[in-house]
Amino acid sequence: MALNQHSDLVDGITDRQPEVMSSRVGRVLYAAAGFVALGLGIAGYVLPGLPGTMFILLAVWFFFKSNARMYHWVLNHPRFGPTVRAYRAGHGIPRRIKALAITLMWTSITVSVVFAIDSFPLRAVLVVLGLIGTAFILTRPTTETVLARA
Repeated sequence: MALNQHSDLVDGITDRQPEVMSSRVGRVLYAAAGFVALGLGIAGYVLPGLPGTMFILLAVWFFFKSNARMYHWVLNHPRFGPTVRAYRAGHGIPRRIKALAITLMWTSITVSVVFAIDSFPLRAVLVVLGLIGTAFILTRPTTETVLARA
């Protein structure tokens, strides 16, 4: 079943109120990290190899702790909102998005390692980060599997 057929299952996520921390310094630091992650996430939607959705999810987490307005903005955004709400509702990541993210990530890593990076230690770091990113994506629930059980 398509995720949009289950929108009623994820709509309640926007009702959850953010748990904004009381520390002003903490809020500022978390909000700054949220804006950086949001910027990287938006860039990831247009730049191959940059995992947009993962950065958007990270931004939501930072905004949940620091900035209620931005938290709700991302959750209700027409492009990012449905994916974020579904993920936060426990529906995981669609199989197609997992495959696309891993393919683009490894294409970018391969091009970088073969053509752009001469230093072996930097190549090794890039490959290790790619392995960590791949493991993260593969260990998240898959939307189709979660909805089939529902």
